[in-house]
Amino acid sequence: MNSNKSDSIWDLYISVLVELMSEIADMPTETIKSTLETPPDFKLGDVASTIAFNLAKTLKKNPKVIAEELTASFNEMTSQNPMFDRVEAKGPYINVFFNRSRLASDVIGLVLKKRSEYGKSRVFAGKRALVEFPAVNPSKPWHIGHTRNAVIGDTLCNILEAVGYDVLRIDYINDLGLQIAQLTWKLMKDDIDPNGKKYDHFLGHLYVDVQEKFETDPEVEREIREVSRRLEDLKSEESSVSREMVTNCVKAQCQTAYRLGIYHNVQVWESTIAHSGLLDKVKKILLSCDSIVKLEGGEKAGCIVAKLDSLEEFKDMKDPYKVLFRSDGTRTYTGADVAFQMWKFGIVDDPFLYEVFENQPNGKPVYRTSLKGKKKDWGKFNAVFNIIGSAQAHPQKLIYTILYLLGYHKESENSHHVAYEFVGLEDESFSGRKGTWVGYSCDDVLDRARELARKEVEMRNPDESDEFKDAVAESVGIGAVRYRLLNASPDRKITFRWHEVLDFNGDAGPYLQYSIARAKRILEKYDGGISPENVDLSVLTSDAEYELLKAIARFPNEVLEIVIGLKKEAWGTSFSSNRLTTYCYRLATLFSKLYETIPILKADEPMRKARVHLVEAFRQTMENGLRLLGVPIIERM
Repeated sequence: MNSNKSDSIWDLYISVLVELMSEIADMPTETIKSTLETPPDFKLGDVASTIAFNLAKTLKKNPKVIAEELTASFNEMTSQNPMFDRVEAKGPYINVFFNRSRLASDVIGLVLKKRSEYGKSRVFAGKRALVEFPAVNPSKPWHIGHTRNAVIGDTLCNILEAVGYDVLRIDYINDLGLQIAQLTWKLMKDDIDPNGKKYDHFLGHLYVDVQEKFETDPEVEREIREVSRRLEDLKSEESSVSREMVTNCVKAQCQTAYRLGIYHNVQVWESTIAHSGLLDKVKKILLSCDSIVKLEGGEKAGCIVAKLDSLEEFKDMKDPYKVLFRSDGTRTYTGADVAFQMWKFGIVDDPFLYEVFENQPNGKPVYRTSLKGKKKDWGKFNAVFNIIGSAQAHPQKLIYTILYLLGYHKESENSHHVAYEFVGLEDESFSGRKGTWVGYSCDDVLDRARELARKEVEMRNPDESDEFKDAVAESVGIGAVRYRLLNASPDRKITFRWHEVLDFNGDAGPYLQYSIARAKRILEKYDGGISPENVDLSVLTSDAEYELLKAIARFPNEVLEIVIGLKKEAWGTSFSSNRLTTYCYRLATLFSKLYETIPILKADEPMRKARVHLVEAFRQTMENGLRLLGVPIIERM
């Protein structure tokens, strides 16, 4: 990783500090970095170091004495450096105070130069990632749990792109299987019209009825299983009916995604996997590995299995053979998932053709795998991320284990699944099979959020047009839902409570959106231009100004640290989306404190002009943060 590719004023100040302390203490820079921390009170300094504790063992001296000696040397060395104000010893701690005037000029200057690019970096330039999400069965609408998957996946893509990754966003469409067969059977048996219902909702209601018949009527079950078998034949009537049904459902689900600002590059359809030759290619690779065998005897005779007992963690398993392909040649879920993961990494040549599924509202097409389209080269990927429910953590780990057995150690290491816990809505749980999503689908939740937001917008803007109120309410509702789903670590369960989701004065999306609208009102009333070349920013030295400036300075670091912090754990890969929501909430809170405690437009010059530039730097930084979160920007609220 090349830190020089990151434009961060905070990094610059810290790096200079580390080099100086390394020279004074005669210790490696990495050791110095490990001793740095943020003081509990900003009045104690901008950065503190515990280096005196490290040196105490070597020098056989009291850490307090060492801190005082180092502080004297540091103040002498930095007396001519404009970045530093002073260094103080507080017991065994060394507290560093940066020059407030210099930091203000550097930070605001960079923000106004970079604008919408502020916070982005090229640290991971040249790296490519494939992210799969949300993979909802095309038989029902998204419920709020699916929505969490989609929002996490979309935000991960945004953040990866912000640090230099080239990202391919894919969705998996399972257009085979029992659920699809049940609905296909129903549509072929009865001439049913959606009657104006959104198609995914229409299918969802239909599925609840079919599932009940399937479970209680043996003849219905037999007929549906025959439909399931015939779906594999692309020339069958069942396949034709199913294809049209799935296409309509996926397009309806896409409308929900577009409403949330979520777009994809590619859809991979299960039916094309089954008929593309991919599985045959994978079988050949599997059987070339000593740990993958075709069993000759026993109850699994004829099955292609992975011998897991060659690995330490599986050696005591009673049955260490994991079936990948059954004796009749059909794939298991694990076999299909392994094949798909190998396709993602380009271990097997891409057997698919592609055609445009539809053109998205962002102006870009989304492609789907096909058997009659054109070849496309998506390139190679350094990392693959699957966004998936926590219940699938073990199956996902199994995929990476089998890749390792096959000798694809790098691909195994760079396979990630971001496991998320499900989300409830006021004590409700959701099941597509039982229809408990009815009334709580993503569309329903977004409609309810818009309805509640509309009341607040009406109260704040009674004289505005209905068109304005509707548009703002929609953006507030979407922002509120996305923020709530991101404002907790993905591995934590969420209960969706409306008073928390639509809080205009607390840790919620509307509060952050309102902070931007408030900043814009200030800027609209300002009668001067915004240009860092014609303003004295050195006057921004008050506590409220400086705390906001420091927060703005740290934005690039916050974004980068989220990606650096993508660590594989036993349960999945950690993705701290809540780190960015927490940062944005603190930024909004610091701006609110500034707004409420010091005059901005009523200040005398040159302070007035300097503070307006600080407001502009805040606005730009907050907008950049909300774009990464997918929270809509609102000009007025």
